[in-house]
Amino acid sequence: MDTKAEYRTLVQNMGKKEFTFLKMQEYGFWPSNLPTPYERQQNETEEDFENRKKLLAELQKLSEQISEAYQEKTEIEKKISHLKKQYEDTWDYEKIRAVVSQEIMKESIARRAERKAERERQKQLKSEAWNKRKAENIVFIGKGYSGLLAKKETDVQKLKENQMPVIETDRELAEFLQIEYKTLRYLVYHRDVVTFDNYYRFDIPKKSGGTRHIAAPKSQLKAAQRQILEKILQKIEVSDLSHGFMKSRSILTGAKVHNTSPDLLINIDLENFFPTITFERVRGLYQSFGYSGYIASLLAMICTYCERMPLEVKGEVKYIKTSERILPQGSPASPMITNIICRNMDKRINGLCQKLGLTYTRYADDMSFSYSGDTENLAVGSFLNSVNQIIEAEGFHMKQEKTHILRKNNRQYITGIVINEEIGVPKKWVKILKASIHNAQKLHESGGSVSSQTINEISGKIAWLKSVNAKRYQKVINQGSELLKRLT
Repeated sequence: MDTKAEYRTLVQNMGKKEFTFLKMQEYGFWPSNLPTPYERQQNETEEDFENRKKLLAELQKLSEQISEAYQEKTEIEKKISHLKKQYEDTWDYEKIRAVVSQEIMKESIARRAERKAERERQKQLKSEAWNKRKAENIVFIGKGYSGLLAKKETDVQKLKENQMPVIETDRELAEFLQIEYKTLRYLVYHRDVVTFDNYYRFDIPKKSGGTRHIAAPKSQLKAAQRQILEKILQKIEVSDLSHGFMKSRSILTGAKVHNTSPDLLINIDLENFFPTITFERVRGLYQSFGYSGYIASLLAMICTYCERMPLEVKGEVKYIKTSERILPQGSPASPMITNIICRNMDKRINGLCQKLGLTYTRYADDMSFSYSGDTENLAVGSFLNSVNQIIEAEGFHMKQEKTHILRKNNRQYITGIVINEEIGVPKKWVKILKASIHNAQKLHESGGSVSSQTINEISGKIAWLKSVNAKRYQKVINQGSELLKRLT
């Protein structure tokens, strides 16, 4: 058989690579006991295949590095060749080294300048982006109050379940409050020092002595607070135990829950009730409804304020912050906020009262407990201690000096309503009304003019007696009504 023809047949049957390794083994160029690469590849495991891939990848990487090194070497050789030609007449290694150093320094300075310029450019871009973001979004509402502005997640389902408006952006909030966006930005930004105060501030005397500080919002802010009250806060059910600041409930409904002439009546006052409710608590309340930390923060800023004192600086009056942000007593939204925040406290206290057989009601910061039965079965001290623990746990404080324990032989009253034997008002209050009616009648009969203020006071007190107990006070009601007919 022709050798060439035989080789062609073997190549066709075995393949060129296998034929080549076969001849290398025959002529001693490849050990006969060493498998060829082709045989190894055919019999390799999956692990061997992965290792081979890694090795080939490393080989490729090394090849690229070597190529780069050769390229760099070529560049260096070109520079040296150029320098040799430049200094071929006066070949001076020190001079060449100095020139190379200068070139390297120039390149380094240029690179640093380029990096600095890039940093400045990035800084400028970042500043422009921040200014644009500030112009389009509320990103800061004051130091200490902006911590949750980054939380934008809204529980839409929860809001819908509560039948509350879904508000996810500050512009949606401005639209909901029916104010301009720039007005919203102004109202939600806290300043420690201001030249314009958004609240009218005044003190009113307390019946028990001292004064009560009232902060009433000015028209624009008051309108926003009323929107929040009517479209958000009033969607939440409050405890039946609360009788303050709610339609169809009053100090009278709260008093009528209790039996007349109970064997024991306990009245408790909460200390600094409105100031105890801070910005953080109000913000948490709105979050519990389903609003994001962002929207809850803005709502809480609208519903809270800080105490301020006027101070004249260079002939201009400024109002200086003297407290952290708290709930103002004078805002239309504040009473409902207190009722919602107190729901859990009311529930816990009522649970304790039901176990011991007491009746409990609350009107704002006035808490009343009545007990009908053998008082020896009631450990009053232990009961008050348990109530105090609940009050403290809920973030409030009991005013110890305003705790009154009243028995049947005392004048028993709940928020000014007397409950001895039958519902009524204090005798002194009725006595003053009778005197007002008598004096107004004498003045009228003598031809004098009774002031509109006196007429309004008598009219209001007569209406109040009718609502409290018309049958009991029928005589004085009739006297007052007859006088009012003659005066009007």
